Amino acid sequence: MKTVHGAWAALLAVGVGFATPAVAQNAPAGQGRPAAQQAVQMPPALQAAVLTGNPQAVQQAIATLSGGNPVQAGTLAALVVRAAEAMLATNPQGAVQIATAAVETVKANPVQQSAPQQTETVITTAARIFIAPPAQRVAPEAVAQLAASTMQASSSTGNAALQADVAAQAVGAAEKLLAAAPAAAVQIAAAAVEAVKAAPVLQNAPQQSMQVVTTAARIIVQPEAQRVAPQAVAAIAAGAVQVVSSPAVYQSAPASAITVMANAYAAATSASVTAAVPSAATSVRTELIQAAQTQALNTANPTNATSINTILSGVNPDTGQPLSVTGAPPANTPPPALENPNRSGSPV
Repeated sequence: MKTVHGAWAALLAVGVGFATPAVAQNAPAGQGRPAAQQAVQMPPALQAAVLTGNPQAVQQAIATLSGGNPVQAGTLAALVVRAAEAMLATNPQGAVQIATAAVETVKANPVQQSAPQQTETVITTAARIFIAPPAQRVAPEAVAQLAASTMQASSSTGNAALQADVAAQAVGAAEKLLAAAPAAAVQIAAAAVEAVKAAPVLQNAPQQSMQVVTTAARIIVQPEAQRVAPQAVAAIAAGAVQVVSSPAVYQSAPASAITVMANAYAAATSASVTAAVPSAATSVRTELIQAAQTQALNTANPTNATSINTILSGVNPDTGQPLSVTGAPPANTPPPALENPNRSGSPV
């Protein structure tokens, strides 16, 4: 508890840079109010809840103090998440728990619509917390929960750039959490890939979308990921190929797109995944064949169809080695059936 109090003292020392409409109205410029009094101060009841380290108590305090006012709820949540960030160095587990309460507050549609600035502050600050090494080291499962909640909050803001950025940070955290919490890491990766599958994100944030699926594909070729969450790995594999098959995303980095496709097919045809999801290989194969026949992709990369053919034959086009080297198809996996061999750009 001493460390929590120390973090709170540090927060008060640096001050909080928010001003609610009520404060602005009560202290207009020119009336001589000191600037420090115009800044929002955390109410004592909320401060007490923060000091408990109990996220439910924090949420309840925000709900009570805001009185149903979504702008006030957003402002209080922003104060809470800044307090959480201030305690990262001394109490990282408490920081993650308190930040989760703030994120849960801004997941509500009325708060997002009425307090967009505060909502974005909560989301971006929470992302800085869940990517912090101290938090990942002491509370991997709680970090995974915070990352998932933050992605959910960003996905409903309608801000494609924010959604893609949070997803990229979340899947980066997932890769670092893989050794300590493999199941949670795979679930975060699945949520991140799902977040960037949205059309506005693909079109407006293609590079971040590529970053998300590239990292997710590295996660799903790991045998431990396949062992603990084969269903999620199967979903990520298919989703990753769908994302990189978007012309906007593919054109941002064709070589990376081919690597993602190879890793996705390797994961989908691995023994653990095919045993749990027999249709996984077929689903990814279908996506790859379609990608090989997409003119926009073939125009962006003249070797697109050839590279995908190589993947479908069980060979990594980047290395020339069997996909099984990174955990892909069993040696007895039959080659895919030919489709439309006379069509330009098709697998042959």
